[in-house]
Amino acid sequence: MASVKDRTVTVIGAGMAGLAAAYELQRAGWKVTVLEARGRVGGRVHSLRSFSNGLVAEAGGEFIEDTHTRMLAFAKEFNLQLGRVGSWQAQDGDWGFFEGRTGGMSDESVWGTNLQAEIEQVWRAVAELGKKVEDPNQPQASKEAERLDQQSTADWLYALDAHPLAKNYFIQHIRSEYTTEPERFSLLDLARNAAMYYSTLERLPNSRIVGGNDLIAQSIASALTDVRLSAVVTSVRVMPDDVAVTYKQNDSHLTVRSAFAILAIPLTMARLIGFDPPLPPAHRRMVNEVSYGAVTKVMIEYRKRFWDEVGWNGRLATDAPIVYTWHATSHIEHERGILTAYTGGDHAVELSALSDDERIQAAVATIEKVFPRSSDLIEHTETVAWLNEPYTRASYMALAPGQVTAHWMTLFEPAGRLFFAGEHATAIQGYMEGAVESGQRAAATILANGG
Repeated sequence: MASVKDRTVTVIGAGMAGLAAAYELQRAGWKVTVLEARGRVGGRVHSLRSFSNGLVAEAGGEFIEDTHTRMLAFAKEFNLQLGRVGSWQAQDGDWGFFEGRTGGMSDESVWGTNLQAEIEQVWRAVAELGKKVEDPNQPQASKEAERLDQQSTADWLYALDAHPLAKNYFIQHIRSEYTTEPERFSLLDLARNAAMYYSTLERLPNSRIVGGNDLIAQSIASALTDVRLSAVVTSVRVMPDDVAVTYKQNDSHLTVRSAFAILAIPLTMARLIGFDPPLPPAHRRMVNEVSYGAVTKVMIEYRKRFWDEVGWNGRLATDAPIVYTWHATSHIEHERGILTAYTGGDHAVELSALSDDERIQAAVATIEKVFPRSSDLIEHTETVAWLNEPYTRASYMALAPGQVTAHWMTLFEPAGRLFFAGEHATAIQGYMEGAVESGQRAAATILANGG
């Protein structure tokens, strides 16, 4: 049993995982220090408020599903209003823009077939694939784990008996949901996700926080005693009896010692921290090898919601470089509206190399092709390229072939007194809910082991 003076934890990162862990530990009476490299909390949950008339768009984490009980509990606790947005995966009124043709997915006059029905055939095949993962929390234990993990999603997709346009659509879905290319996404991880989310064609509704999802992060941070911003961690020393974390703040190098530490930052950033002594071999390989995707967002405010006039819901899947669009303000009533162009995979890498103005113009031009003169209605634009954000340098984890069986178990294991948390260290991977789950789990383990 740890003494009172040992009830200390240093949390590295004030994203949803780090904040959730700190909140649980502080409520249990522990002294918690949170170190955040940015000048704000929230990490990859970042709401933009530069639009007119109080409109808000999400630069990062966007969707809260009805099954995301932890995020919903925070919203209730902090009296934050939820706005309904329907399913982010698929809705009636979705459009496609493929091979120069555009229209509703079920419009046979555009596609020469009911493209929505053809796409549903692919989703049925995905549901069958999900049956190969008995427990999505333990995909590496599946009977066919080794075989599936050696294959890419592209291997499976290209061998599938499906309409070419439906395959084209699914490539864009992989780029948007997993922010990587099908060739670099483990088939085992697709099967794991299928077991969790795609066992049927039913799609769960989602919500956003009215006023911005980062209001949850700000509310948690306001309840914490010691959150240090602009604190860039440079080294972590895990010792038998405690952990020493050194960080740079302004021109000073400072060290905080605690009984435990939680590393709640993307592994892309953990690679820049010096660990002395080195992490255990399995953790070192995990930190250095786990793959991440790339994503950009372009948010375009229009003075009126022109899409309502043509029966479009704002959601467009396309083989053009922007990959996907959706209506970012569908959860509120307003004359004006914001469309988000969401680009993942190689196209996101390409767009990240452009200037902000060039990236915005690429998105505006694509939407203009589909809806001529829509650009005349633009009031304001914003963009973010997470590859370029200095304390992220990626989107979120996207496990490549071979990486599920190699690293899955290690993602959940502490390295001595150092615990790992984040959207990468959870079965609910890639979601704000998963980040919270991982942080709360790390906190619970520390409480169970240390007092």
